[in-house]
This record gives sequence, structure tokens and C-alpha cells, in this order.
Amino acid sequence: MNIFKSPKFSAFKAKAKEVYIKQKRELIKNKNIVVQLVKRGIKLQYRNSAIGVLWTILNPLLNMFVMYLVFGTIFKYNDDSTYLLYLLCGNIIFNTMRAATTQSLPILVYNRGLLTKNKISYNVFPLSCNLSAIVNFLFSFIALLAVMLFVSIKTPVFGPAIFMTILMLPALFLFNYGMSLILSALYVFFRDVMHFYNVFLTLWMYLTPIFYKLQNLGESWKVLVIRVVMKLNPMAHFVEYFRDIVYRIKLGTVAEASVYSGLGTLYLWGIAFALLGTAIFELTKKNFIFSI
Repeated sequence: MNIFKSPKFSAFKAKAKEVYIKQKRELIKNKNIVVQLVKRGIKLQYRNSAIGVLWTILNPLLNMFVMYLVFGTIFKYNDDSTYLLYLLCGNIIFNTMRAATTQSLPILVYNRGLLTKNKISYNVFPLSCNLSAIVNFLFSFIALLAVMLFVSIKTPVFGPAIFMTILMLPALFLFNYGMSLILSALYVFFRDVMHFYNVFLTLWMYLTPIFYKLQNLGESWKVLVIRVVMKLNPMAHFVEYFRDIVYRIKLGTVAEASVYSGLGTLYLWGIAFALLGTAIFELTKKNFIFSI
């Protein structure tokens, strides 16, 4: 039986479409509030900072150099000239997810005053955090272009890497947004979620190939288990795709056609989490007002 033609799938698709239309109407209605919240979020992030928004470019670079010092110099993971790019690509993608979700997690509780005194859609707040994270990602891309020149991987400013990054961003946004809806809804009822999530993020980072390469880990049964975990780790897919489009296609170590096919996997993760997050958020939001 074809699952895509089954009555249950048709009902699910109709419900998903209904939720999408409802969300779209709410966001259009509150678009000015979203814009103001994004601006406020970026300003607060760099308030009282001497160099302001330049930290968006410096942060990934400084993190990259720290990781390079530890893992590239001390632990000798630096096996080629592109290791700097390897680190930076992983850092940028993972930190975009980290920023979007950690900022969204307490956002409803922190804005209880606005929510109780005004008729504002609840999902506006997680959305603004995710849009701020995407803006920061775009600034970080400037740092990435500078490192590409440093390691002699020259790419046109509007070359394939830029184009394919634009194709990837909606998938990354959908995944982060779905995660943010789940976390912000859970935090309303369980404040301990923040502490558990901080620990989980550390574990998640080590289970994502940010500073190590799987091919350097050997072929033991433990590594085979890790490879299976990587397949089930959405961030591993996003990180590896980003590395492919930034420099592996340029070096000829990966085929462009296979990278485009990998884009479908990213959208599957993104859409799945966006739907799951929206479903959980919609089911629980009627009780927010009692716990917020």
C-alpha cells in the first residue's frame, strides 16, 4: 500500500495545510511586531559592546582559532590545509542552531508582560529569535569568505557556494524553528528544561563532526555505532552539506549532483521538525496563560 495515497496521510496533509495557513495569517498580522523584535534582539545582543555587531564576525573566528589550537595543534587532527574551513563551517552551522534554540527556550516566559497585556500570537517570539539567528549567520558568512581566501580557496562573491547556501537556509530555519517551538512550549511548564537542554547541547556538539573527522576514527564497532548515530543526527547532515558547498565541490572531492540530492534530506529534517514543533505548540498554547 502506498502510504502517500492512504486516507491517514491525506488527513495529515490537510491538517498540515490548515495549520500552515493559520500560521501564515498570524504572522502577516503581526509582521511589524516580528520586525521590531528581531531588531531589539540584535541590539540587545551587542548592547554596551565597543565593537557591536562586529562580534558576529569575530566570534566564529575566535572559536575556530581556539578549536584549531586544541584539536589541530595539540591533538594533531589537522591533516590538511582546509582544516580551518572544516572547523569554521561546523561552528557556524551548529552555533546558528544553538543561538536560535537557546534564545527561544525562555522567550515566552521572559515576555509574559507583553503576552498578558496584548493580543500577540505566541509563536511570534520564537520566530523573532530564529530570524535573529539567521541574520547573525549571514554576518558570520563574511568571516567564512575571509578564511576561504586565507587558505587559497577563492570563490566568486556570488558563486555556487552563495547560491547553494541560500537554498539551504530555509531548511535550517525550519529545523531550528521547530526545535524552538518545542523548547519554548516545554519551558512554560517545566523550567528545568533549560538546564537539561544545556547539557544536551554539549552532548549534541560532541556527536556532531565539528572538530573531528569520521574517517580518522578507525573502523571499530564503536565507530560503526557512531556512524549510525550521525545518520540520525540532523545537525551532522547540515554541517556536512555546508562543508560540501563551501569548499569540497571546489576541491573536487565531492560531486555537485550528490550535494543537490543531499539538500532533500535537509528539507525532510526541516519540515518534519517544523510540523512536529507546530503540533506541540498548538496543542499546549491554550494552557500557556496559566503557567507563564
